[in-house]
Amino acid sequence: MKLFEDKIRTDKKPAKHIDNSYDFFDRSDSEKGEVIREVLNSWFDNYPENEKAEFKKRFRKEFSSALYELFIYELFTKQGFKLESHPELKNSTRRPDFLAKGKDLEFYIEVKEATDRTDAERAYENKKSQIYDILNKTDSPNFWLKISKINFKTDNQPSAKKVVRFLENKLPEYNPDVAMENLKNDGYKGIPLLHFEDENLHMVLKLIPKTGEIRGKKDVRPVGMLESEGFTGGADESIKSALAKKATSYGELDKPFLICINAKSFRGTDNYDVMDALYGSTQISYSTDPNNRDERKERGMNGFFKDSSGPKYTKVSAVMINRLILGHVKEGKYWFVQHPFAQKELDINKFDINRTFVGNNKIITKEGKAIRELLDLDRFELNF
Repeated sequence: MKLFEDKIRTDKKPAKHIDNSYDFFDRSDSEKGEVIREVLNSWFDNYPENEKAEFKKRFRKEFSSALYELFIYELFTKQGFKLESHPELKNSTRRPDFLAKGKDLEFYIEVKEATDRTDAERAYENKKSQIYDILNKTDSPNFWLKISKINFKTDNQPSAKKVVRFLENKLPEYNPDVAMENLKNDGYKGIPLLHFEDENLHMVLKLIPKTGEIRGKKDVRPVGMLESEGFTGGADESIKSALAKKATSYGELDKPFLICINAKSFRGTDNYDVMDALYGSTQISYSTDPNNRDERKERGMNGFFKDSSGPKYTKVSAVMINRLILGHVKEGKYWFVQHPFAQKELDINKFDINRTFVGNNKIITKEGKAIRELLDLDRFELNF
């Protein structure tokens, strides 16, 4: 059994905004699509035979979370561990994702994604993605289309035919040369706006004139700019929330417990986010003495490992945080961090990856192998 079966593929079109990722890669005839199928099929070959049928069904429906589970399975297998799926526990009817054995270690692994979106926000994003796909059906030879304002007035799906018909009737009324001159003189204030409204949708579009060499070209998607989203803060809160949901899921455990999180925050995920989430927010303290400010960096008492009440979630032995993006797995960042107050310590020095731990009251990181090296990804010509 393969995740992606061998067949003739002829679709060279880019993915739609609303596309199911599995369906897109299963039909895509692109070079990158071929590499992705090859890599994922090779990982799937190593997955437990008795779990493959169920996993493939889930992979087709829940591509992102299943992909991360497959990645974690491959990553720890390549480090010399044998993983058993959904092992039974003594003190719980629930089952973690894996039991890992090897290098004189046995430990449980739980896998989860962390996002900043609520269910309602994800539903809204899906509806907006559907609008982008509708707009991309429009024949707009002279203008890029950018959504300036959007309001879904009902839960009904807007009519693609109605939107496209309206736009294709209205767009010829606007002169791209005049719009370009206004853009040069007045900036974005000079860009024409186009209003669409029916019983389900109210939308305002900015018409951004295309440059001369692009105008009239076929197979160029008219949605040239997506909406930008402002925010404050990073991914630390979503990471902490995801960890907390898994930290107490299984009662008392007889072995060390590792939680792996794929941090998919739209804010991005970097070292500051991870360290702030685990050890506490970065803070600067200083003396009120004007002659000796004594400024120093400290950790706030609001981390996953410890807060103002003391050590927390000590049933967790270590955590792994990834920023896994399909197509850029080679360069993917990760953090493998030991819980400094764990009830059952996991010897992280027996792993081949980067390891972070507390020693002499300092956060220490020892370098290990990169993802590309562990998973032998350099053998693929294209980036993955």
